[in-house]
Amino acid sequence: MLKTRTRMVSFRLSQDEYEHLMDLSLADSARSVSEFARAALCRLQVGSSTLAEPSVPRLERLEGVVQELAVDLRKLRRLVESLPYPEMPANEEPGGAPNTVVDSV
Repeated sequence: MLKTRTRMVSFRLSQDEYEHLMDLSLADSARSVSEFARAALCRLQVGSSTLAEPSVPRLERLEGVVQELAVDLRKLRRLVESLPYPEMPANEEPGGAPNTVVDSV
């Protein structure tokens, strides 16, 4: 059974700090930034100002995947930009089907 949480801690972050915290919480599979922050604070080592970081290897793997995706995205962008774009006939829709007009009799 979960303990009822009745106390609240609040502090302000810069936009960059908040985005970094969001990235960390996603990498840690937390349900929310608040859940991640609570768990991180609870992992504080007694007498130390450093957080225990059990998710560092997972975060490093995620960073590697993101870097690979960035490289692939750049390659894809260059490939798409190098493709010749044929001119579209005036009577053709972007989906490739020609416009047909039906005359009523």
